[in-house]
Amino acid sequence: MTVHFPRLLLREKSHSWNLAGVAATPGDTANSVSVLTRSDGGGFWKCSMSDVSLSGGLPGSQGRQRQRISTLLWRAVRQICNGGVTPIIVWRNDTLFRPWPAGVSQTAGIDIAHADDTLFDDGAGYYQSVIDIEATDAVDLRATSMDITLNYAGELIGGESFSIAHDTMDWRLYEIATVDMTSSTTATITFNPPLRESIEAGTPLEFDRPRCRMRLANPGSMDLSVVPWTFNSASVDFVESA
Repeated sequence: MTVHFPRLLLREKSHSWNLAGVAATPGDTANSVSVLTRSDGGGFWKCSMSDVSLSGGLPGSQGRQRQRISTLLWRAVRQICNGGVTPIIVWRNDTLFRPWPAGVSQTAGIDIAHADDTLFDDGAGYYQSVIDIEATDAVDLRATSMDITLNYAGELIGGESFSIAHDTMDWRLYEIATVDMTSSTTATITFNPPLRESIEAGTPLEFDRPRCRMRLANPGSMDLSVVPWTFNSASVDFVESA
């Protein structure tokens, strides 16, 4: 099982998610117009998280304890990543841009209690996705469009990100380009990058917590410098894993 980056504990001040790739041109046409052709298969995701807090800004002993726990967690995660050899699942912090159903809290799927209304000893509960969108039909490898069914979701306008837990390729991230609503509960979307693996009809599309299988961009991507007895932060760069 692939480890997830602990975003609930290690939160960044800023982040970027972008598709990187290569576009080539055979040269200018007779009208001196360059024609670009993608030669990268649709590109791959790059993610940078900047100023990840290792202290939380808490005062006194609380801050020191938080710094200790967060710093040790950071060190543990970078050892798990093994210089980029071992993949890790990274969530995209996209809360404001998800298609939440009208009137539904963005925390509705968090800290769900047991059947007797109790939580775990640490005060946490279960988690389940709120947004329910699925592929209407089977979709082929490398497709860039699909028909979807919105069972429980807000409006899609384009630009939203979603993930699919592929059988072989694990979690992969996609970003919507266009949305054509064909009814109140069905739509045709176009997206990038091209589908990493074919999917069956009814495959769930994860909009609540979009995520991607990544690796460290280079062996030093989780290097850490610590100033004792003060607030510290760190940054990390990931690229999509094969």
